[in-house]
Parts: sequence; structure tokens; C-alpha cells
Amino acid sequence: MADFANVQPDEYKLLGCNFSAGRPYGIKGVTIHHMAGDLTGDQCNGIWRGAGTSAHYCVDRNGYITQHVNDTDRAWACGDGIGTGRGNDTTISIEHANSARGPWTVHEKAIESGAHLVAALCLYYKLGRPEWCKNVFPHRYWSSTACPGELAGSQRDHYMQRAQAWYDAMKGGKAPAPSTAKPAAAKPAQAASGGFSKASGKRVPVHYSLHLKGGGWLDEVTDFGSGENGFAGYPCRQHDLLCARVDRGTLKYQVHTIEDGWLPYVTKGDRNDTVNGCAGIAGHTIDGVRMYYMTPGGEEYKQAWYRSQTTARAGWLGTVCDDGSTYGGDDFAGMYGEPLDRLQVCITDGNPY
Repeated sequence: MADFANVQPDEYKLLGCNFSAGRPYGIKGVTIHHMAGDLTGDQCNGIWRGAGTSAHYCVDRNGYITQHVNDTDRAWACGDGIGTGRGNDTTISIEHANSARGPWTVHEKAIESGAHLVAALCLYYKLGRPEWCKNVFPHRYWSSTACPGELAGSQRDHYMQRAQAWYDAMKGGKAPAPSTAKPAAAKPAQAASGGFSKASGKRVPVHYSLHLKGGGWLDEVTDFGSGENGFAGYPCRQHDLLCARVDRGTLKYQVHTIEDGWLPYVTKGDRNDTVNGCAGIAGHTIDGVRMYYMTPGGEEYKQAWYRSQTTARAGWLGTVCDDGSTYGGDDFAGMYGEPLDRLQVCITDGNPY
């Protein structure tokens, strides 16, 4: 069990890389993040090693706290560099496990333990009572990102109320009243339009297919549809390669694997060329996809619209538009740590789903 009075986690799993030693700017606050997945400490370490990132702590779906970088060092978590005197340099970063995507909500037990940890850190380092954007910051305060999802939206007030309740209780030497919050209900993925405008029906045909892990290439799909031929992939199976091509313009795409993190973008679509003609590594499990479409000169502007399912849950996850930069929404399809088993893609001028 974590020792909050002395800021000790349930377990240490120090990453050993992707951090900067020392605290020349001191500790001035806490930054909260969401995992973009429902992950354990071991899974977080695996992703961060490949991505060149880290965080000080993660809190899983059961409220179990793992420490990955010492408080006395600077994690690479906030996307604002080192030596800037901002988030990475001055705050302690905490990742929280997601209960759903579209929107990105966090498990209630992760909220309770995360808020307790925030309170403990604020008390231990004499930061004062937890206050939003004074000593407790969302990741997006420091850099352009949708993180920490609903921890900066529908779950923010509840999170901060619990952090303040724990701070007051710890300072007064007694336990706070238990939380009466009900776990956040996930919105049906089909209804999560993200505020996108609807497509007009004008499309640039896109052809794509997934390769079964330990098997061969599945049938190529054009655009998307209903039924078993309306998506790429094989339900409840894992995939390791993605191949995609468009009739006009340029589509760049990349995949995230459980073993390696994000792999480089590719712009070709050739299933016979597994080095430059498709994204992925044979035998490594895809759990995320990111795409970006470049419209050819003289044509009406269009973007890549895509969504996915995973082996771990039913229903389509939220729709993604290009790399998320246009609408400030999610920047990839998938859930970290959950094998992607179905993918739908369309190149058009609005949300086609």
C-alpha cells in the first residue's frame, strides 16, 4: 500500500532513461495526464522507452501507484523541453488510466488515488492547497495536446475536490469523507462525433489492409461500409502491418506498437515492400494508427477520417481527423496496450461516420 504521508508509491519501477537529472528550477507544482489507454506500470515503461518520454508516476485502474522517475529528477512528460523553466522543469507528472475513449474518461479508483497523491505531493513539498492552474496543471497547459482528456473537462471538478479533501485531511491528521461519485459513464462510441462537421459525400478513394500477426495479408478494403467487408482487420485478432494508398494526393501514416511505440511515417502503399511500403514491424502488435492526408493542388480540401476497435472492448472508438491538429482532438486511433483489430478510413471533407 502506498505511504502517502512520506510520498512512497505502491511500487518502484524506475524507467532508467528519458529523464534529466536534478531539479535546478525546484518543484513548483504537479501536472496531471491521462495514459490514452488502460495501462499498468510495466506497459507504461514499455511505451515510454520506445517513445522517448516518461512520467514520475502512473496510477492504474485499481488505484495502484507506480513510480517511474524520482521526484528529484525531471521526467520528459509535458512536451515543453528541458531548461525552459516550465512544466518538465518545475512539476511532477502523474499519468492516470483511462476507462473509455470518446471522451477520454479516467477510472474512478485512478482519480481517487491520483488526487490523494496530488495532495500528498502538495503537502510534502509545501506547494499549498491544491488549486487548478496554480499548483496543479493539466498537460495541455504546457503544450498543444488534448491530454489529460476529461481530467481537464467533465472530471476536473471532482478530481480537484478530492485532492483538496485529501490535503485538508492529511494536514489535519484525519481521513476525509469517502467519495460519493459514481464512475463516469462512457458515451457510446457511435455518438461521439467530436463536434466535427458532416461529410458532403465527396471522397478520394483510399485502399487499405491489415496483416495478421503470425499470418498473412487480409483483403484490401476501399473506404468503408457496413458488415464484415466494411473495415480492415480480423475481429479479436492481432495485427502487425498496415498498408494504405490513395488514388490522388498523398497519405502519410504510421502505427504504434506495444513493443516499440510510434514507428516512422510512410507514404507508400505496397504490401510487397515491408520496409517502405507499409507501416509496422512483423510480429509486433499494432495498438495505434495515425494518418494525415495532403490534398493535391487545385482540389477541394479533404482530410483523413478514421476510427478503430480493439480486442479488449466492444464498439468503435472515437473518430479521428488527420493528426488531431485541425480540431484539437485525439491525434490517433486506438488505445495504448490494447491490440487494434478493426480499422475504417475515409478521405473526405467531414465526418463520414
